[in-house]
Amino acid sequence: MKYQTTLILCTALICVGYASHAAADSRPNFLFIIADDASLHFGETYGCTWAKTPNIDRLAREGLAFDNAYVATSKCAPCRASILTGRNPWQLEEAANHQNHFPSKFTSFGDALAKHGVLGGSCGKLWGPGSAKDADGKNRDFGLPSAGSRNTPGATFANFLNARQPDQSFFYWYGSGDPHRPYVAGAGAAAGKKVGDIDRVPAYWPDNETVRNDMLDYAMEIEAFDNQVGELLAALEESGRADNTLVIVTSDHGMPFPRVKGHTYDDAHHVPLVMRWPNGIKDPGRRVPDLVSFIDFAPTFLELAGVTQQDAGMQPITGHSLTDLLNNKPDVDRSFVIIGRERNDVYARRGSPYGLGYPARGIRMGQYLLIKNFAPDRWPCGDPNLGLLDTDGSPTKTLLEDLGQDDPYWQHSFGKRPSEQLFDVSSDPDCIKNLIDDPDHAEDATRLRKALMAELERQKDPRVLGTGDSFDQYTSIKPVPANWPLPEGATRPTPEPSRKKGRKKP
Repeated sequence: MKYQTTLILCTALICVGYASHAAADSRPNFLFIIADDASLHFGETYGCTWAKTPNIDRLAREGLAFDNAYVATSKCAPCRASILTGRNPWQLEEAANHQNHFPSKFTSFGDALAKHGVLGGSCGKLWGPGSAKDADGKNRDFGLPSAGSRNTPGATFANFLNARQPDQSFFYWYGSGDPHRPYVAGAGAAAGKKVGDIDRVPAYWPDNETVRNDMLDYAMEIEAFDNQVGELLAALEESGRADNTLVIVTSDHGMPFPRVKGHTYDDAHHVPLVMRWPNGIKDPGRRVPDLVSFIDFAPTFLELAGVTQQDAGMQPITGHSLTDLLNNKPDVDRSFVIIGRERNDVYARRGSPYGLGYPARGIRMGQYLLIKNFAPDRWPCGDPNLGLLDTDGSPTKTLLEDLGQDDPYWQHSFGKRPSEQLFDVSSDPDCIKNLIDDPDHAEDATRLRKALMAELERQKDPRVLGTGDSFDQYTSIKPVPANWPLPEGATRPTPEPSRKKGRKKP
């Protein structure tokens, strides 16, 4: 009877949101640290010797390193929307696009945690770029209001910790601006790095000094991010809350280079993921081989905070909690992950091919990656005559553009693609050799195709239900260039301006 009474009281405390914090909140805290545009280059944890990340490496040794973590899509806004909601981008209407409007109907795990007594805060990039407003037209903070400047991550986090009520559980999101472009040209070489330090250049780029120096400049940004991780960890340890805090370090998608960020190949979606929680992770020091998706974060946070999905007040969650992996007792089917994209950095305008996205979906299962390109007649990075808008400017991009469309490297990054692509990622991690027409892989293609379509139908993806054109019709916050002719009878829209924040560079 005593046990039942205690259980009822504990459950009631969770459900009412810990109205009184006189008693200690035994739930874990959360420190979520996310890089902006980082591939699998988190130092020795992922076998990278030319980017040094001692703080992240320490976390991995003391916790878990995930070897097969995948973002649902490889652009900032739709990826972060999937983290916040636990749903894939194609389940989020306008939020599937980049430079978009976030529908107010989709609430976040941060909103749910705040309702149940978890103190939320953020610093730096949370969601965006785009416009996110609630039903009353006010800017949304997704239950994670800004705590201050990201230029002083440790001090800002320390102030957040000091301002909370004693022993109150918290969720803190730190969104770095690194390694997002622009970079300081030659920063890597100036710091003493050498082009020969790089063990491998992906096969879809030329292996020369231009590309290697661009990669070294990127490495400097990775190291800057690791320094930020170190500052945050120092503040956490000073607070005395480190043992019961789940620390997560990851990235929102792959590096800002041609054929990576924004695309559907493995390098675009396969990202680093490290977790540490001294009080909660069983058998620390492990590497986790299971396929996990970023839509799995939201249900994990809710479960650990004692909030049921029913009580969360969110749209139905697609992801699965990762708590079984934290406990080293896998019990969820993780045989595949689904990826995809809609409209990224092209200008949105109805009636114009320039404003259309590049719809694609993919499935990573076993050793294979199958990609379905729904509109193979379109350019995957936008019209080459208008600047290949869906690839960030860089020395590597300029080099590839100068090679011209007849060059294989240009085609790898910017060329049109067939309706289906199949890659053996185990032997071809750069996804160069398309096996879709290889008779030896016909059964593999059929198996993955059926699994992909069945899952997309289950998730009610408009692309497989016949209403996928809706993604091309959603308006964008990105302005239409004045020198682009409008279709006959069309008017030039006046979108909301995006809010750009400057960043200091070394």
